[in-house]
Amino acid sequence: MKRIFWFGIGAAAGAGSTVWAERKVRSQIEALSPDQLVVRATKRAGQAGRNIIDAVTDGRDAMRTREDELRTRYQARHPNDQVRAGEHYRPRSVP
Repeated sequence: MKRIFWFGIGAAAGAGSTVWAERKVRSQIEALSPDQLVVRATKRAGQAGRNIIDAVTDGRDAMRTREDELRTRYQARHPNDQVRAGEHYRPRSVP
């Protein structure tokens, strides 16, 4: 009787794990279908594009901050030159 009981437990565990494994494999196959790969690639490309835009924006902000700092230092050393923030520096003409 014990052998039949444990045989039944083993058969049930084996059948359950087989069903679980089959579902897992099918879900992975569906996840790797061409349509799903396109969706996944599109999402990743969109995220990468947003990351690039954020990096460029941060770089430009840092550039403007540094440029304003350098302009302030330049104006402190050369009070007669009028270089305003947002204006490109043009050196004085030398006679």
